[in-house]
Amino acid sequence: MQKVSKIVLALALSALAGSVAFAADDTSFAPGGTAIDHHTEQFSHLRIVMDLKAATPANISFGAVVAGRIMQQPKAEVVVVVEGPAIGVFAKKNYIAHQGIVDTWVKLVKKGVKVEYCGNSVKGAGLKPSDMVGLSSASPAVVNVGAFPTLAHYETEGFKPIVVELMDK
Repeated sequence: MQKVSKIVLALALSALAGSVAFAADDTSFAPGGTAIDHHTEQFSHLRIVMDLKAATPANISFGAVVAGRIMQQPKAEVVVVVEGPAIGVFAKKNYIAHQGIVDTWVKLVKKGVKVEYCGNSVKGAGLKPSDMVGLSSASPAVVNVGAFPTLAHYETEGFKPIVVELMDK
């Protein structure tokens, strides 16, 4: 009887090992199979108004990454409304401290991104519209009446809203 148990156990282990090896080789083993690859797909004529909630300079940098990726799509239009305590990154007096970030935004504006600063955030930071970097003489940034009315305005113009906020690790 003990000999039969060992044989059954050996057969069971052999079958199990074979199924594990099969599962490792079979790419459809994962739930739902394999993801469909669309990573090179392009979306044409995107019209996006981005609410960039900026608590830190890192938020401003992350917003630039997102805006840059959207602008890689054909005929994309992007308006970025910057709001929050990190609005001071765009103050003229802080340019040297945040030159890399601001220069990245200058490049984006040259590619067609429109930047608007929340007027309430500018005022809340103790700044005036004349204190803010224009980013481009051809298409200068605007200090608007406030983030929410501006976002609503662009939505009525057919822009689709997205909210960009850097997540904590």
